[in-house]
Amino acid sequence: MGTEREERSVDTSWLLDNSTDAASVEQYYDDWASRYDEELSDWDYRSPDETARLLAGYAPPSARVLDVGCGTGLSGHALVAAGFTDIVGVDISADSLGLAAGREVYRELQQVNLKVLPTPFGDNSFDALTCVGVLTYLDDTGGTLREFCRLVKPGGHIVFTSRDDLYAERDFPTLMRALAEEKRWRSLYESPPSPYLPGNQDFGESIQVIYSVLEVRA
Repeated sequence: MGTEREERSVDTSWLLDNSTDAASVEQYYDDWASRYDEELSDWDYRSPDETARLLAGYAPPSARVLDVGCGTGLSGHALVAAGFTDIVGVDISADSLGLAAGREVYRELQQVNLKVLPTPFGDNSFDALTCVGVLTYLDDTGGTLREFCRLVKPGGHIVFTSRDDLYAERDFPTLMRALAEEKRWRSLYESPPSPYLPGNQDFGESIQVIYSVLEVRA
């Protein structure tokens, strides 16, 4: 990254815009990449660690894990700390992926626009999948979750987060029941709303996060 990009100001209130325009999301996270880890730490961002902890309760350390929307690698770092060793990361932001590569925790990294489905992986390519703080930017929630089920082997696990405001607005409960009725997955765990970015003035206690754990069915 060049100095010009590193010095560019990023308005973090953009996070509340819930943009699903891929080009805008890519540009925003490219611009933010150099300061992302520091600012998320300041905001007491807990989701990568909690997601990795949840997955470790269901999947073995040998599981091949797809980290969807891996960003700068915070989730990959948390997965390694939880014992996982075979991790593939995808993200739309090239600058974020560059920083993720520097962590040396991923077996493979690819720049992927998650709004273009299917993703460039075959059926049943992974034993598990995590998706942290990403579904906000994807308006085809049903298509995205069905894609997750395609990517993960039967008996494998998916752990994803959703903001509690969008969980209600997009009617996640109905969608998740529909996928269960389609025999794509079964629900293993759903958390109560939990702290998301408690140190951020725009989120604080008003916007929280819900963790969901699913088992993929044949």
